[in-house]
Amino acid sequence: MTIKRLNILFLSSWYPSRVLPELGNFVQRHAEAAALYSNVAALFVCSDRSCKQKIEITESIINNVFTVNVYYKKVEHSFPIISQFQKAARFIHGHIAGLKAVNKKFEKIDLVHHNVLYPAGIIAWYLKVFKNIPYITTEHWTGYLPADGSYKGFFRKLITKNIACNSDCLAPVSLDLQKAMESHGLKSNYLIVPNVVDIKLFHPQQNKIANSKTRIIHISTLDDEQKNISGILRVIKKLTEKNAGFELHIISDNPDSSALEQLAAELGLLNKQVFFLGLKLKEELAAILRQADFFVLFSNYENLPCVLIESIASGIPVIVTRVGGMPERISDKLGIIVEPKDEAGLATAMEWMLSNYAAYDTAYLRDYAEEHFSNEKIGQQFHRIYLEILNNKN
Repeated sequence: MTIKRLNILFLSSWYPSRVLPELGNFVQRHAEAAALYSNVAALFVCSDRSCKQKIEITESIINNVFTVNVYYKKVEHSFPIISQFQKAARFIHGHIAGLKAVNKKFEKIDLVHHNVLYPAGIIAWYLKVFKNIPYITTEHWTGYLPADGSYKGFFRKLITKNIACNSDCLAPVSLDLQKAMESHGLKSNYLIVPNVVDIKLFHPQQNKIANSKTRIIHISTLDDEQKNISGILRVIKKLTEKNAGFELHIISDNPDSSALEQLAAELGLLNKQVFFLGLKLKEELAAILRQADFFVLFSNYENLPCVLIESIASGIPVIVTRVGGMPERISDKLGIIVEPKDEAGLATAMEWMLSNYAAYDTAYLRDYAEEHFSNEKIGQQFHRIYLEILNNKN
């Protein structure tokens, strides 16, 4: 069957750039999945202190995605109102410049795939109203969740509601996030599309050699309020009183792990039971996951973390909390769910997992990830949505 290739523009409030290379990498993965079946251009605009001109534009092709990054001089003004006005003006001007670059590549944009409602959704809304280009919105932001509570401000809420209700499809990555958004009055045509994993990169280790000590992996931003790493460290301390035959390896894109390292040192764990490995590139991360025995995430709130599905694709079981989209996806065959902040429950789960992680079916874990989160599956799902929206438009 021949698949009609569409011209899709990815707009996003978050996307990898030279300023923050890992910001919105999950949006980039969605763009790459969509690029399997459509021609995809990704446009991202952000401020950059290093800018020597008002606007700087870079163009590149990354995994079949024509990527346009637009940078503008960071606004620094003593009057907040003037600063906000200048920032908005440069943000809009940056998108105008970026759209010109995209239009040189794509004579026509069939549909906009916008990510993270505010603020870049203003551009998607403009293109629909004035250029008659429909848009779908994917949402990842935890700010709508009650435990986060960052969704504030009269004007932000007003603009966000307008962007949401004008979206032809609103696709949060979990049902839990959808319910949170609906509780704020964000009305739209909802459809859940989860995050994606590169199953060619994240896969089980063939002929895996057992580690001398059981290796547990935690990957996060080290935001303790959300991820509760301190809770994990306290549980690790208790477990070492019974069993010292394991290690916890912590990976993060946060360069400042000093507070948590200090806690680990105070507990007598640092570089003995607990190791902070810092940032790892995707290839390094995939290799580390292949050698791990199980993954743990003790979050107070979440959506559907990419690191979770990357662990499953790597064939290792998981321990997660009953928050966000995680209980929607994790069954007994994939791992264990504990209640958030329940350190006794986490200790019980980890103690059991230390003795039983090898009983999980690696092939089942891998097959589940491939069936639900692969580039092909997510790309096909997006393509069906695109075609349905365009058919309804016509």
